[in-house]
Amino acid sequence: MELIIPVKAYYQSYIEAIEEYRKHDVSTYAFFDINKYDIFEKYENYRTGNNLPDGYVKSTYLWLVDGDEFIGEVSIRHSLTDSLLRFGGHIGYGIRYSKWNQGIGTIMLAMALKYAKEVLGLQKILITCNDNNYGSARVIEKNGGILQDKIVNNIDGVDRITRRYWIEI
Repeated sequence: MELIIPVKAYYQSYIEAIEEYRKHDVSTYAFFDINKYDIFEKYENYRTGNNLPDGYVKSTYLWLVDGDEFIGEVSIRHSLTDSLLRFGGHIGYGIRYSKWNQGIGTIMLAMALKYAKEVLGLQKILITCNDNNYGSARVIEKNGGILQDKIVNNIDGVDRITRRYWIEI
């Protein structure tokens, strides 16, 4: 397995991962809408900071692949806004549904942390997850995440408890 800059060779497998999320009604991570965007252009805009909506920050998107299969996606935000300090943090990630509960999230986050340190020069990472997302909490904790606190965020009109973890890298 390796983390790579997204490339078209894995596009069909990426689409299959999106379909797995739809089929299983997964909403813990949002892949880009392939019907709405040229995702490769969108990734490049995030990486360079061009054409971003107000309040958005530069981000590097990486794909975890194995052989010819897309396994997951990680986004690494280069900086934090006040909003990202409350919800979102530096890193977000999603593993395709068929690969859940195999330890892949832990591996992918470890690889992302290494990239954040070595390539982006980050030294302290904030990662958040919903309080009831026990799988994500385990992944973060296995990678050295220290729970700072739990706060209430109102997301789309619904109050959610958010866990905020810091990782020194």
